[in-house]
Amino acid sequence: MSPISIAFHSMQEVRSMNTVILFGSPRKDGNTRQLVNAFTEILKKKGHDVRLLYLNDMNVRPCQGCLACAKAGVCKINDDMKDIRKYMLESDLIVYATPTYWWGPSSQLKAVIDRGVSFFDPQYNSRIKGKKAVTLFTCADTSPDTFAPMLDMFRRTFDALALTYLGGAEAAGCEDKGKVGKKALDKTKKLAESLA
Repeated sequence: MSPISIAFHSMQEVRSMNTVILFGSPRKDGNTRQLVNAFTEILKKKGHDVRLLYLNDMNVRPCQGCLACAKAGVCKINDDMKDIRKYMLESDLIVYATPTYWWGPSSQLKAVIDRGVSFFDPQYNSRIKGKKAVTLFTCADTSPDTFAPMLDMFRRTFDALALTYLGGAEAAGCEDKGKVGKKALDKTKKLAESLA
């Protein structure tokens, strides 16, 4: 076998991964974006498709708890969640990126998570079972313990939706813009490399 055919064969084995990033920060160029940039840079270099959704620019109304979505998986509220849902269904990897507000995700991201009840069928089987998930968190507090309640919430959410949690990166001490430390950025890049 020639070197050319070996290289071609190796390239054929690499499958592009569709990634959707649910970007929960209201700031487009803040600390959460620094983590997202470090993460997506690696994925794009590896040839993966990445779609970044600025949730703050989208119209996502709160879940009404009516469960009208249970039968067909389609919410009765006509807003941007229909597009977010579509991109999540098309993705292999879902990235949840958010600053920490009151030991939890931003309201922008939490609204999307709440509306994710549409991913359950009437028997509470997941319609997105088997997809992969990653978390990218920032916070102003310098204590890494600040992330614990949110990490617990996300792990339980992923378990309920039967998503495979591949890990996350957390950057504490990010009160001022542009204050993500090298250690957090390196962890983010390492996580992305492990997926690519």
